[in-house]
Amino acid sequence: MGSFAAYLAWLAVAVFVFMVIYRFIKFNSMPLHLRWELYPLPLEPKHHHGGSYMEEVDYVRKPRHHIRINGILDMASEVFLLKKVKEYNKYGMWPFSFCMHWGIYLMCFWAVLLVVEEVFNWGAISPLSNVVGAVAIIAGAFGSLGLILKRVGIAELAAYTAPVDYFNLFFLLAIFATGIIAWVTDPYFFDDARAYVAGAVTLQPVTVPFWVALQFLIFELFLLYMPFSKLFHYVAKYFTIDKVLWDDILNVKGSAVDKKITSQLSYKLTWAGPHIVPGKTWVEEVEIVDAREGK
Repeated sequence: MGSFAAYLAWLAVAVFVFMVIYRFIKFNSMPLHLRWELYPLPLEPKHHHGGSYMEEVDYVRKPRHHIRINGILDMASEVFLLKKVKEYNKYGMWPFSFCMHWGIYLMCFWAVLLVVEEVFNWGAISPLSNVVGAVAIIAGAFGSLGLILKRVGIAELAAYTAPVDYFNLFFLLAIFATGIIAWVTDPYFFDDARAYVAGAVTLQPVTVPFWVALQFLIFELFLLYMPFSKLFHYVAKYFTIDKVLWDDILNVKGSAVDKKITSQLSYKLTWAGPHIVPGKTWVEEVEIVDAREGK
């Protein structure tokens, strides 16, 4: 079991990193999305009153100015504070969602700290890693359990909560709950967690209490699962914000956007409908519609 867990830890990290990079590249190479162009945009100098560069006279001939720090701060507030969830907190989900997300963040940070301790022999950060680990499992368990109860107890939420959503929440709860059980039953929990990670890093696993090993085993399985699940939305969210909500670059003849649109018009449609002929390109579809309407 010890050797299996150690190799699984390396496999989980390798698959996680590879899939994050792969899917990021995949998202970045996808066709242009239908841009929303809803103002205000945090990047715009005129964002305080909902304005845009299009208010300027001859804006086509003028250079664009973006305040990148505003965009970074706005995106950070969404990632770390769940700003939109708090703003539209109709069912009181925000406190639990906030704790669950920070439980995940801190769980990953705790694992990194434990690896750093072992690799660089930095025992001085042990108190910090202990605090991070404790906060991670408490916050994560509180948030995961709270979200489960909310979705089960509120009919409007239960109606559109898919089985996979419950699976994901119970998966997360299992990580944090086993951590709490391990902490309560093992007076040397943090030292044993440190020993487990050290054994995994060096591929020289040691025997640790059952609940400690189980928590990290579930966490390793979670790392393998996450990139293939809905929980991977944290990467998709970047593209949703930066490429859909905020992308209002002017499309002019010969620009990179114009070339991409021209290329995408040659894509063939693989679906059908009353107004669609499958197998035709977008340009051909428009020509067919024009012919039907006598244009």
